[in-house]
Amino acid sequence: VTPAYNESGYIGATIRSVRKQSVKPVCWMIVDDGSTDDTPDVIARESEGCDWIRYFRRDRSDQTSYFGNNVFAIMAGYERMTGEVYDFVAILDADISPPTDYYRTILDRFAQDAKLGIASGVYENVTPKRPEPVLHDRRSTPKALQVFRREVFEGIGGFLPLRHGGEDTCACIMARMRGWKTWSFPDLVALHHRPTGTGNAGTVLRARFVQGLNEYGMGSHWLFVALKCLRRVVKERPYVIGGLCRWLGFLAGYLKREERQIPRDVVRFNRREQRARVFQGNRIPEEYRIKTPDNLEENASAS
Repeated sequence: VTPAYNESGYIGATIRSVRKQSVKPVCWMIVDDGSTDDTPDVIARESEGCDWIRYFRRDRSDQTSYFGNNVFAIMAGYERMTGEVYDFVAILDADISPPTDYYRTILDRFAQDAKLGIASGVYENVTPKRPEPVLHDRRSTPKALQVFRREVFEGIGGFLPLRHGGEDTCACIMARMRGWKTWSFPDLVALHHRPTGTGNAGTVLRARFVQGLNEYGMGSHWLFVALKCLRRVVKERPYVIGGLCRWLGFLAGYLKREERQIPRDVVRFNRREQRARVFQGNRIPEEYRIKTPDNLEENASAS
């Protein structure tokens, strides 16, 4: 399922990358979330001759946040998949181009570990000079590239529409609460054609601030967030100010006294995991780790 809102400049590359996949989807539902540009025309042109690519248009709500509309678009597309026979559910953003063997490799990884419930690769932002790696948490799979076992997706009820985003992280937490493993594989690198901050957020600094609000909304432990922001001060552009904006966003959630939209048991589980990571040197316990045949996961450090 791909949600798309005013993606005419990017979705063509996304469609071409999926058409080249060594393993193609049984059905690909592209949900046009009320685009006002040429997105529908690009979808029609690039998907010509592929009956497994389906188009659906919904009207987005002006009263719902960008992130909420995105989730509602995904769930609307998923609900229209009745009658299809499938074992895995994949979400793909409309500005992402995965490598040709992305889904074949992901399915192989699922086959290697029966407890792997959610998996993904990672992505790099396309910049004028060269692709720029994006920091990622080994057990947090980005929604832009997520693949679920169907029973996991349905077991957690899909995505929760969160005001400031983080629905992908929340899905991973809820899956782990039920005994599943979640993992992002750094050897599977996709291209993100619209870098963070150039879309709905407007600027990168605004995006970092919203990510801090997201941490608050997820009920993240303050010490974990503080250490995360300190790491990103030197690891993530824009250096220093980006990490500070993320921390200010986190504090703003408390000042605004915003009501959290996720269940309390999810908050408690999230904080318990984060405390363990803080006091155990950010190590992921062996029983929760995933290893590839090439031992690509030996270093399980997280962001």
